Amino acid sequence: MPDIQTEMQKILHSWDEPKTIETTEQPKGPKLFAPTNNVSKKTFNFVRDNSGCTRNDAIRVLVQQGHKKSSVSSLLGQMVRQGHIYKDSDGLLRPNGKEYSPIKSAKTTAKREAKVKNSKTSKLRTSTAGITALVEEQNPPDHVQEIVNNISLFDAKRLYSILATYFGGSGK
Repeated sequence: MPDIQTEMQKILHSWDEPKTIETTEQPKGPKLFAPTNNVSKKTFNFVRDNSGCTRNDAIRVLVQQGHKKSSVSSLLGQMVRQGHIYKDSDGLLRPNGKEYSPIKSAKTTAKREAKVKNSKTSKLRTSTAGITALVEEQNPPDHVQEIVNNISLFDAKRLYSILATYFGGSGK
């Protein structure tokens, strides 16, 4: 039976030996999901090739092709929100382009929608100021009423005398 010192020597020697480790180069940048069944592209292509179909028809046909109902339904909603496809006045789906483009992340979409909302709010403020200016232009402030409200009796008598000379009258 080997003694402890011999065994310790073996362990220490094994630690000193360099070990070769194989490394594989990892791709740089964000990791994206590798498409497995291209349900996004197939959903867009279905709407493009069957322009004027209903949402339920698109879901039914794509589910028959082996895609999940929840995935297709969600993708149709996202594509409508992001403008890849649109619903016409009858509620039928129509494409906004000829080629599929990837759906943007929810964060990107939320930032864009917030920016659009803010710009609409500022335009509304600007247009409100414009309307107010137009109303004021058509109905100028009533300076005469303002003068009557703020003039003393002595100054009113003087003003009456001056105006009487212009418009004719005794001015007394």
